[in-house]
Amino acid sequence: MDRHYHPQVYVRLKALFGAGDWDALQAYLSGLSNAHFRTAGYMIGERLLMDVGRDAFWDVSRRLILWQPKAFTVTIAKSAATRLRQGSLSLTDSGFEVFAKALEDDSHAIDRQKFLLVVMSEVKDYELMERLFASLGVNDARRRVDFLLRTGGLTAAFVLLRSLRYEEHDKDFLTNVCRDIIRRASTETDSRRRSLGFNVASLLRSFFDLPDIRGTFSLALEAYELSNIDSDFDAFCRAVTKV
Repeated sequence: MDRHYHPQVYVRLKALFGAGDWDALQAYLSGLSNAHFRTAGYMIGERLLMDVGRDAFWDVSRRLILWQPKAFTVTIAKSAATRLRQGSLSLTDSGFEVFAKALEDDSHAIDRQKFLLVVMSEVKDYELMERLFASLGVNDARRRVDFLLRTGGLTAAFVLLRSLRYEEHDKDFLTNVCRDIIRRASTETDSRRRSLGFNVASLLRSFFDLPDIRGTFSLALEAYELSNIDSDFDAFCRAVTKV
C-alpha cells in the first residue's frame, strides 16, 4: 500500500473536509493508528488542502497546527506555498490573519519559523513579504535578516536591503551580512542565484559604504542608481540585475 494514500481513509477524510467538520476530523485522526495517521497527513497536505476554499484552508490549518504542530506545520506550509504559487491562496485572505494570530504565542515560535521558511520563497510582492513578517511577529530587523539570508530571489533581496537600513549604524553587522551573502553565493550551483548573490553583496557594499568588503565584482553602480533603490522595487531590480 502506498504510504501516501489509503482509499478508505481518504474517503472518510474527503467527507469530513467536504462538510467542514473540523471537530469530527480531529476526532477521526485521533483514532487512527500511527501508520494511518501519517498517511492521512500526506493525503491532507497533498490532496485535500489543495482543493478546499481559502477560508476553509486557513481554518483547518489553524486547527491542525494548534492541535498537532509537529505533525502538520511543515505539511501545511508546503500546501500553502504551492497554492500561493498557483494563485489559489493569498496572504491578504482574512483567514490568514486569524491563522497568524493563533500562532502568536511563544509556544508556537518554532511553528512560525518553519512556516516562514517554507512560504517566503513564494512571496513575490515585497509589501506582502513585509506583511508576512509582521503578521507572524517578526518585527526585529536582525531576525528578518536571518530569514532573508536563507531565501533566494529579488523580493527577498529587496526586503533584506530595507531591513538592513535599520542597522546601518552597525558597520560590523552589515559587513558580516555581506560576507555571509558572498559565502552562500560561492557555494551556489545555480548560476543565476550565484550571480544575484554576488550582485546583492556588491550593491550593499556600495549602498552602505563598506570598505572591508574587498574583491572584484562585475556589478558597477553609479551614485544616482543608489539614490532610491531601497524604496523603488523596480529600480532595485534594474540595478541588481544590470550585469
